[in-house]
Amino acid sequence: MTIEIANRLLLSSLSEVYDEREAASISSMVLEHLTGMPKNLRLLQKTDLLSPKQEELFRSYMGELVNHRPVQYVLNEAWFGSMPFYVDENVLIPRPETEELVEWLLKDNSLRGPGTIIMDIGTGSGCIPVYIKKKRKDFNVMGLDISEAALEIAKKNAEKQDVHIHFFQCDIRDQNQWGKIPAMHMIISNPPYIPEKQKQILEKHVRDFEPGLALFVPDDDPIIFYKLIGYMALQKLMPGGALFLEIHHDYAKDIIDWYEKNGFSLELRKDFSGNNRMIKADRI
Repeated sequence: MTIEIANRLLLSSLSEVYDEREAASISSMVLEHLTGMPKNLRLLQKTDLLSPKQEELFRSYMGELVNHRPVQYVLNEAWFGSMPFYVDENVLIPRPETEELVEWLLKDNSLRGPGTIIMDIGTGSGCIPVYIKKKRKDFNVMGLDISEAALEIAKKNAEKQDVHIHFFQCDIRDQNQWGKIPAMHMIISNPPYIPEKQKQILEKHVRDFEPGLALFVPDDDPIIFYKLIGYMALQKLMPGGALFLEIHHDYAKDIIDWYEKNGFSLELRKDFSGNNRMIKADRI
């Protein structure tokens, strides 16, 4: 099977699951992963044959993809910024919106310079603390998660990128566990924020494969994790500290109202799609 035939076959199969643009993107990711060649080189060498091993992997990948398994889990690789991260069903797939949140933190004028302590709550794959540490080696960066499996993946990604991150296993719903968490200058988080009632309207590859623990919240209290992070910040955030949080645009007003009532000043920003997606909460 040539590279060109493989591309056509995969595009045809994926057209039953994804729109044309997404199918083309997924096909390109798979073939680059298999061949090690970017798109321009694959076009020049489109008549090259896949090796028997490559063809075996290709057919295996295609079978998983047509059953809606996300390509990042199929390949065990997702990109965040300019860095590849190992991912599987134990962690969320990093999103571009979260990259915007991290870049906002890194450009913030209130950063204190060397020794700044930053905690990522709900670290998952570790993409946030690893990326921050790669950009600012002088920061003391930490990650927290309830899931032991997620923390193992985060540690693997930190080792792969050759950065030191201090990871904590903690269920922030249990305030008795907060004692193990040190004081910090900044908190960053993309916590669970999708109400259970919205589960069925999500795309199948999200609903059936990404970890529900990192996605869903009770219908009767959809901002529960923002409250918990806020309460933790009141205990652990140093004076003048700040939180950077990704939010559900439907609950932006509720979140802002809660933080303002609890002694924070708020700044709201939209993502590249124009949705209310992130806030900075300064401790007054």
